[in-house]
Amino acid sequence: MIIGMRGHDFGRMEPDRLAEAIASHGYRATQLAFGKAFVQSPETYMTEEGLASVREAFAARGIAVPVMGCYVSASDRDPAKLEAAKAKFAAHLRASVKLGAGCVGTETTHFTFDESERESAYARLVDFTRAAVAVAEACGATVGIEPVAYHTLATPELTRRLLDDMPSEHLRVILDTANLVPPGESRPEAQHDLLERALSLFGDKICVLHVKDGVWNSENKWENRPLGEGIMDWPTLLPRLRANNDRLCALREDVWPGRADEECAILRRWAQL
Repeated sequence: MIIGMRGHDFGRMEPDRLAEAIASHGYRATQLAFGKAFVQSPETYMTEEGLASVREAFAARGIAVPVMGCYVSASDRDPAKLEAAKAKFAAHLRASVKLGAGCVGTETTHFTFDESERESAYARLVDFTRAAVAVAEACGATVGIEPVAYHTLATPELTRRLLDDMPSEHLRVILDTANLVPPGESRPEAQHDLLERALSLFGDKICVLHVKDGVWNSENKWENRPLGEGIMDWPTLLPRLRANNDRLCALREDVWPGRADEECAILRRWAQL
């Protein structure tokens, strides 16, 4: 298992400086969202020459890029916005091949509607995923979809359904167990159950892990915390995930300010590396 972190948690930097910062704290992989991690506009780096330069900057410091982040609303109700999301994601898929990224990752849109609208939202997600997978298959890229309890793709079971509806080796899952925990649920047993359901349904389709910690506040909204100071039972979850696939990368999300070294060491200890 490789321990990494989300690039833009250190703020915006030029690629070589960001790669050096990540490596200096002991991490060996990163998730890059160009629009959040780099100083200049994403278009500056999305040329063939720019992508090669970014790739070289991270490779020179031994930093893998398992995820190229592309934040889109993958089941948007507005047809124009959904088409724009498809186009943006397609451009990132093509760029990810030149970057050498393992996948292009996205979540699937906040679901703030009545449950009776779940099916129509899911249908829009299928439409988006079909278009994305077609591009990925054509250019040799990989689509990484991340389920979240309060998004369109809300459960392990619905995630399995999407994989069945879109059978392709170019469609994978980004798993963040914390994101699957329903708002207000704090019991470790619930986390264990969610993970076992996910592993049984799509354990062989997981391409990367996200790791965060936090608590539910009085309004049942998630608040990030340093690793070990929230509700997540990562000392149990990470070894289980490593046993399922030791080649996965565990990416720390929301590295706590001033604790990058400490949190890298914690992740290595929890993963029993």
